[in-house]
Amino acid sequence: MPGGKKNIKSGDGKQFSSTYQPPEKWTEKISLELGNDLIAWLKEKDEEGNDKGNIFIIDFLASKSLSKDLPAYLAHKFTSFSELLGITKTIQEAKLLKYGVADRLNASMVKFCLINHHGYFNKQHIDHTTRGQSVQKLNITVADPATIERVERLINGEMPN
Repeated sequence: MPGGKKNIKSGDGKQFSSTYQPPEKWTEKISLELGNDLIAWLKEKDEEGNDKGNIFIIDFLASKSLSKDLPAYLAHKFTSFSELLGITKTIQEAKLLKYGVADRLNASMVKFCLINHHGYFNKQHIDHTTRGQSVQKLNITVADPATIERVERLINGEMPN
């Protein structure tokens, strides 16, 4: 069977090198077509005008026999595709929320998807800073030398008298 390094025969074609590269398969134009097709698929309606329930991008990719890693690759390669991918993720998030609240999907699985794919938290996150800034060192001025000594011992981890 032809192919592989050093197994290409002269009749098999050219071996890739720095001087010979095949034409690029995923151009920006083709990537944008894919992104727009994905958005259209997510928004698809049935004959009665009801949403078809297309939610998961991986379903779309599988139907086209494409790798699940392709969107990340194209988003890294083309900013324009990255913007379309952001739109698809927003549509997906909205559908998960909408169908989860309407009890059309399993609530536990909706929660799982939102936590793992859309940055939701399973716990309350409290910011213990001042508007994103670190709490500044507190300076206290005390005139009493005994109090100063007691505070210094506390700072050093000693027990007060």
